[in-house]
Amino acid sequence: MWDLSWIHQGLLFAHLVAFAVAVSAVLREDLRLLGGGGIDASTLAATARTVSFALAALWSTGLAMIACEYCRDPDAFRLGAKLLAKLFVVVALTANGIALHLWVFPGLSRPAVRVGDPGWLPLVLGAVSTTSWLYASFIGASRLIAARMSLADFVVLYAGLLSAALAVAVFVVRPRLGRAPVRFGKDTPRP
Repeated sequence: MWDLSWIHQGLLFAHLVAFAVAVSAVLREDLRLLGGGGIDASTLAATARTVSFALAALWSTGLAMIACEYCRDPDAFRLGAKLLAKLFVVVALTANGIALHLWVFPGLSRPAVRVGDPGWLPLVLGAVSTTSWLYASFIGASRLIAARMSLADFVVLYAGLLSAALAVAVFVVRPRLGRAPVRFGKDTPRP
């Protein structure tokens, strides 16, 4: 019959699908930007909506899976380092997404944005976004080493990866984006 294992498995499947949708959307947009395609505000807005929906699905399925684990055996349930690291990264992704929606995306939707220096905030938030999504996938796949890692190990590795990503953003991405055009959709004339 249907027990918590089946419900948990269904939630896990939905969680993985939402994660795959989000990661593929983020990486597709990043690769397009790095490939010299410039910033297309309408494509970026569509990607942002997709990732927002996927992140909401990840929160709901993730919390539901935690609840299933707790209901299955409340005495054995504990928040281990891997789960805490996942929650830490998802909180970082959520805060980063809110910052992108509040401060970066509105500026890209105005035709006043032109070719030139993209500024520091989009670079920093973009680096945090890509690194966090990829690190979340690492945590999810870390079954073999997770038992040997403490929360501090996960956080230190994450901080190191964020540092490397910020260096790449400044020294590789920034010069490329500074030369790339900004587009506002098919009906918007180019500056």
